[in-house]
Amino acid sequence: MQIKMNVPYTSLPGYNDFFIDYINNYDKVSRFYDFPFDSQGLFNSIITKKDSYNSGKVSRLELAELLKTQNKFFNSGESTFLNIEFLKDPDTFAIVTGQQIGLLTGNLYTIVKALNAVQLSRSLSAKYPEFRFVPVFWLEADDHDFLEINNINVFDKSNNVANIKYFEKGVEKERYLMPTGRIVLDEHIETFKQSLKDLLLPTEFTEQLFDYINRSYKEGIDLITAFARFFNYIAGDTGIIFCNPTDKEIKRMLIPVFEKELVTYPQTCEMIVNTSAELENADYEPQAKPRSINMFYTHNNSRHLIEYKEDKLSLRHTRQKFEKEELFGLLYSNPENFSPNVILRPVCQDFLLPTIAYIGGPSEVAYFSQFKDVYRFYEMNVPVVYPRTSVTLLEKRAESFLEKFDIGFEELFDFESAAKKLLGKVNEVNLEDIFSNFIDDLNAVVYTYGIKLDEVDKNLTVNLRNKYDKFVENLGFSKDKFIESQIKQNDSTGSKLSSVVMSVFPENNPQERFINIVYFLNKYGLNFINELFETIDLSKLAHQVISLSAEKKPDQTALF
Repeated sequence: MQIKMNVPYTSLPGYNDFFIDYINNYDKVSRFYDFPFDSQGLFNSIITKKDSYNSGKVSRLELAELLKTQNKFFNSGESTFLNIEFLKDPDTFAIVTGQQIGLLTGNLYTIVKALNAVQLSRSLSAKYPEFRFVPVFWLEADDHDFLEINNINVFDKSNNVANIKYFEKGVEKERYLMPTGRIVLDEHIETFKQSLKDLLLPTEFTEQLFDYINRSYKEGIDLITAFARFFNYIAGDTGIIFCNPTDKEIKRMLIPVFEKELVTYPQTCEMIVNTSAELENADYEPQAKPRSINMFYTHNNSRHLIEYKEDKLSLRHTRQKFEKEELFGLLYSNPENFSPNVILRPVCQDFLLPTIAYIGGPSEVAYFSQFKDVYRFYEMNVPVVYPRTSVTLLEKRAESFLEKFDIGFEELFDFESAAKKLLGKVNEVNLEDIFSNFIDDLNAVVYTYGIKLDEVDKNLTVNLRNKYDKFVENLGFSKDKFIESQIKQNDSTGSKLSSVVMSVFPENNPQERFINIVYFLNKYGLNFINELFETIDLSKLAHQVISLSAEKKPDQTALF
């Protein structure tokens, strides 16, 4: 496994304009952040956090004890508990990333984000030995977007995309409002697992992989625990600290944030609206849409947005209303029922953790641009937003095809153009011209020698010419056979092109945002994630195409 090429983001579809400028022209967007994502920016963030953190917001000791309890339940390794101990020290900082708790870790990029957090933590620890840096994975389990996380995509035995879904009680509901962190797997998870196993090609790694799956995803286990345990099984002792923000005691620590949002609304909303207008004036599309109150409340196991309506606080899509004092009473007695929306979630995350950097994808990089004033409002600094590595894993069959026909990786994202180029190469042998020239040459020969043979016996020459005409007629049939064979070859090559495109851009989606890691673990072995960790290069701000058929090069570029 090694990086085959680094492709500029501008050469690929799907990257927003803001992200492109963030990578290539940071000065154009720098006013929306506190620090750039380079080495100096990270250092400045460390120094600022050193001076401003520990202002009494959250007890490091109390937080560490909570995280220790959580991670014991997640079967985390020794390195994780060592990192939790380090968190008690004021000279320790967090490199944070996070994602929804998708089945079997969801799409591939979730794994990449986690590995990036470990990479950046280790790089900074080596560069600044007077400080410590620990990776933290924020388990986004408060949302109720169950249909976004209840399914995975893999390549099946025939290299076609297959989608497998899990539904509680085996039946899809019209509406999902329960926070995903509260969902407990029932017996139908067994059907999901069996369907997955039936689709995958059996390998020497299958049984061990499904042993990990069966230990993590089984009846009676909630989705948060299943996610974290499965990650720890397949990735090993990476040192990642999982943080479950749905924990009642974590929510109790966040009461000051929730309290301020409820007391000061709609100030947070207005700040976001103003920044969004500034972004639009600069021809960027804002990613996050604020609400007057950027919080949810879970009532009767359903999560509802809190709104101000008819002089009372109410829950959207319900008739439930609260007097202000009543809602505050619930906040103090049952904080676990309150949760932030996308606007307030980063604030909650960095209120709890001594975050100096957040590993984020293109959309996250863009939506952090809207939060600077909100962070100021909560007396915090926006963390350095470090772009996660973007990857495509190129299997041998795809790599060989591209090399054989000299097709560039970027060309695969314009199928029609790639197909024309491919067929042009396959059809360099022009059968019409070949047979036309063949017949012309034969006619010339027959004419030349016919004149000479006429001098001997014209009747015999006519007989010879009739036989020649039959031969030319049969030659036409032969040409048709050659053309038929070429068409079949074209169809076969076209099918192979479609298969290659499907492997890197399945159903018009980047591979990393569509395919689950289980496919690669089953095919390439349970050490796959460790190999991926050693291969991806966090310092390369481009899309990394990784060859799975190559030996990794021993020299790896340092991050800074």
